[in-house]
Amino acid sequence: MTHHDDLDQLLSAWIDDPYTQPAPLYLGEVLERTRWTRQRPAWANLERWLPMADKVLQPTAARPLRLAWLLLIALLVVALLAAGAILGSRLLTSTPAIPQGGAAVIAFASDGGGLSQGDIYTARADGTDLRQLTSASTASGVDQAPAWSPDGMRIVFRSYHESKDWVEVIDAGGGNRTTLWTSGAGRDVYCSESNDFAWSPDGQTVAFAANEACPGPPDLFVVPADGSAQARRLLAPGTNGVFPRFSADGRRIAFLGAEGGGASGLYVAEVGSTGAGVGGLQARRIGPDLENSPAEMWFPPQWSPDGTELAVAVGFESGEIVVVKADGSGQRVLATDQALNPTWSPDGKRVAFHRVVDPSEYFNERPCTMRVWVMNADGSGERRLDPLVDGCVLPPIWSPDGTRLLSLVIADGGFHVGVLSADGDDPPVVFRQSYGASWQPVAAPLPPAPSFPAAPTP
Repeated sequence: MTHHDDLDQLLSAWIDDPYTQPAPLYLGEVLERTRWTRQRPAWANLERWLPMADKVLQPTAARPLRLAWLLLIALLVVALLAAGAILGSRLLTSTPAIPQGGAAVIAFASDGGGLSQGDIYTARADGTDLRQLTSASTASGVDQAPAWSPDGMRIVFRSYHESKDWVEVIDAGGGNRTTLWTSGAGRDVYCSESNDFAWSPDGQTVAFAANEACPGPPDLFVVPADGSAQARRLLAPGTNGVFPRFSADGRRIAFLGAEGGGASGLYVAEVGSTGAGVGGLQARRIGPDLENSPAEMWFPPQWSPDGTELAVAVGFESGEIVVVKADGSGQRVLATDQALNPTWSPDGKRVAFHRVVDPSEYFNERPCTMRVWVMNADGSGERRLDPLVDGCVLPPIWSPDGTRLLSLVIADGGFHVGVLSADGDDPPVVFRQSYGASWQPVAAPLPPAPSFPAAPTP
């Protein structure tokens, strides 16, 4: 029998003894043997390390402590929700709404037809909410070629008055008119090539082509959009060009140019960390021979929305649309048979373009007989839109939501801006006697337009 079994028997006998004495005779032996058993060390009992007051107060202090933790967690949740709301509002603010359908806004220049000739107007794509923004016609001038800023808040345009060419900017309601560039005096209204503009994606600068000497080859200029500094030459000496186009990230500018005269080509200039505003950029030719000098080019290059490729029309006679990567590689023909004026849809999946369908009508008082076509970005699925719409010079321009196209309509001896359905299902909305149109890229408020005297009756 072990000590442990012997001890158990002694303890049981003591407890079960009905005649237990205050001090049994074998109590000493029981106590002696308990010294041989293993016991839990005193230091292992937490109670021996705590004051008695703590042990007594612990149950009553537990509830306030839990309430404090719950309150802290609630405050953290509220803080996280507030931070999420602030972040969400900033994201919404930094991602403006894309104008949809007929509610989208266009800017265009009037050529008469009941409107004040040579002024800038805005209207909804469905033909409503017509507003006059400028009044150059009252001063024997002409305002034309409006182009919206990336934030949809300003419009840059070309103006001709006082025998000078001007590049000016106004807000979306026609106010805060600011001059960005002025030519020398003695100009003819058709002298300047500054009727095409490119905003930098951040809206800080505007690039344009202009002739310092008229007649003469056009040069590219860049100017701060707020008019805070004079315009500078965009390119290093030796290269001139037209139709500047910023890539979506603002790091490159494509244009049609030439070095030392002669045939033109597609060029790309790296903007660099200092930005385009400093000017003097070096450019590299990446594309094909375009058959004409820059002064004779009508068809601007177009970046793909992801900034990886450029589409350009090669010559009026050959009529090919060529796509090339931004580094000059991967050149491919996208469309042939008198295809001109390519523009990418906002999602990059389609390309709209013009095609000359009957050049012989040039001699029948129809100076530009083109039709608007749409195809997939790989060149497949060509489809012609409304056969009654003639396109000329102005490329078919996609609406921000990709459902509509702007094109120039030539009919009844005049120019008209037409808004076409990109799927060809709806009849066009035509703005009579107008040209040089541009979409408002993002939804932005339109301030009240100024009041002008009624246009004189022709």
